[in-house]
Amino acid sequence: MEKRRLTVILAIDAVGYSRLMEIAETRTLSTLKSHRAELIDPKASQYGGQTIKLMGDGALMEFASAVDAVRFAVEVQLAMAKRNSALPDDERIDFRIGINVGDIIDDRGDIHGDGVNIAARIEGLAKAGGIAMHRNVHSQLRGKLDLDFEDQRDVSVKNIQQPVPVFDVSLNEKAEALATPVFKHDESQRRQVTRFTALAVGLCAVIVCVALVWWQFSRPDFAPVGSAEMDIPLPTKPSIAVLAFNDLSQGDDKDYLSDAISEEIISKLSRFPEFFVIARNSSFYYRDKSADVRDIAGELGVRYVLEGSQQKSGDRIRVIATLIDATVGYAIWTETYDREMDDIFALQDDIARTIVATLEQNIDIAEYDRLLHRPTKSQGAYELVYLSRAERFKFTPEGNENAKQLAEKALELDPDYAIAYFSLAWVHINCDRWGWCADRKQEEALGLALEAAREAVGLDPDSSLAHWVLAHAYMQANSLDQSEKEYNRAIELNPNSAGVLAGSVETLVYLGRVNEAVDRLTTAMRLNPHHPDWYLWTLAWARYFAGQYEAGLEAIDQMTNMPNLARRTQAALYVRTGQTEKARTSISELLKNQPDYTIKDQLNSLEGKFRDHNIAERFIDDLRTAGLPEGYCSQHHHPDCKESHNHQ
Repeated sequence: MEKRRLTVILAIDAVGYSRLMEIAETRTLSTLKSHRAELIDPKASQYGGQTIKLMGDGALMEFASAVDAVRFAVEVQLAMAKRNSALPDDERIDFRIGINVGDIIDDRGDIHGDGVNIAARIEGLAKAGGIAMHRNVHSQLRGKLDLDFEDQRDVSVKNIQQPVPVFDVSLNEKAEALATPVFKHDESQRRQVTRFTALAVGLCAVIVCVALVWWQFSRPDFAPVGSAEMDIPLPTKPSIAVLAFNDLSQGDDKDYLSDAISEEIISKLSRFPEFFVIARNSSFYYRDKSADVRDIAGELGVRYVLEGSQQKSGDRIRVIATLIDATVGYAIWTETYDREMDDIFALQDDIARTIVATLEQNIDIAEYDRLLHRPTKSQGAYELVYLSRAERFKFTPEGNENAKQLAEKALELDPDYAIAYFSLAWVHINCDRWGWCADRKQEEALGLALEAAREAVGLDPDSSLAHWVLAHAYMQANSLDQSEKEYNRAIELNPNSAGVLAGSVETLVYLGRVNEAVDRLTTAMRLNPHHPDWYLWTLAWARYFAGQYEAGLEAIDQMTNMPNLARRTQAALYVRTGQTEKARTSISELLKNQPDYTIKDQLNSLEGKFRDHNIAERFIDDLRTAGLPEGYCSQHHHPDCKESHNHQ
């Protein structure tokens, strides 16, 4: 079976080698061997490079780090310029160097694949004595090497389908500042070997022990996960799960900041349709569980897993991030970040950018940069919003009220913080739909939700979250066309958001596009394998209107804890499958918990929702058959009986 891995590939080639060989074959060969022995090989050893293949006038090399590969290239080209400076033109050998990060096939010590081919094509684009690199290499140098670059932009090359984004390294004074001496094995050094022979013998045991330790830690961290072992088939594009980072800090607010870091990375990666990004709910499912990376990758059906930790101390934070390829069994990238807390947004961007550049060569990093922005000028507001969301996720009246107060405090610190308005809009939607209003008037909630959601979109038009909450508010207000428009924009901005995809199903069903609704929810469930129960409820409800009654019952039977109102959907599905007695049992269970719930309540909750009113009547008739009483408006509802229960 072929072995694939991600690596840094460097191609180096002598310019005009055939012409030099024609002029003076022996001298040219001797000079080239001298450059290799005295410069290239020592520098490769210094920076951990491995020569995979010699090709007469050039070589194919591999490095573990993009930084090391570029430092090697810079030092070689600067040293070659000095070596050539005293030589006539017909004796000078100039090298071109091309560098790429890519997926390769390891074939018994030789390497093949697009990663190698692209490196060779980039080398051909370099100037004589120069260095060219793919944009994915350039991205990994940010903040690590102080060099200047020239953007060649996208270049079409032979046998590569997509244009290749290329950068040239400027070999100026910044590059010269990186240069280190070249180690040479001169005669004086060789004479000292004898003096150290006895010491070397004495150290043999230590060397053997170190070698054993190195061998132990250089092996794969775990047995690679084969495709056949995946619980869910791997997608065709790079797939990744970002786990909840471990919080090594102390204090009552433990975990919220580490969650925030992980969630922001998920959000940034999700913006790219080139990736398949597992939803937060499924990634965080493994918090405090004993499952290892191999199990997680297999259960979620992903190739890559990002894990890490953070520790906050005063105004500083340390974050360690590790990207693991489960199909090869070890980490392909790890980094430690020590930053001021005010720099946390840049830190999240750096991690996401590195993953983007590492996993997908064809992503437009310039487009990625356009999407980056600092969400708030206030660290305090940022922290309050994440605490607000934690309260809202409790899905209780008390949590909803706490979420409101925290979001409002965040807006006091930063009145232009779009995500604070997003959180506030959901609080008002919960008041409108569930009656969790504390001392506020329920009939005013929907207007407040629309106001907050519009403010969020106005402050951040590129926020998928802002468009999502506005879409939901429009759906609550029966503005289905506006709701669909906002959902489409939210999905366009974040095609990997399982929450947005699942949330849009209700609008699609009301518009009569039930098959599309079922397909969309199925996609959401693949992105979020450990999805909450409401996904299954929504799927069963959508399948009812799609005429997929047996499949609808299968979905609702998988629910862990069935909400009382979900029994309406279950009863209607039983009626459609000819199981009337079971339908009556479902309604009986519903009425035990809500004895005053009636057909009238259901009619009010669906009023104006469906584009085709006959569809709603079919659902109502099935509930009558199941035994739901006609009744009148409950005394707890609004005077006009237009209450806001979940419509499913």
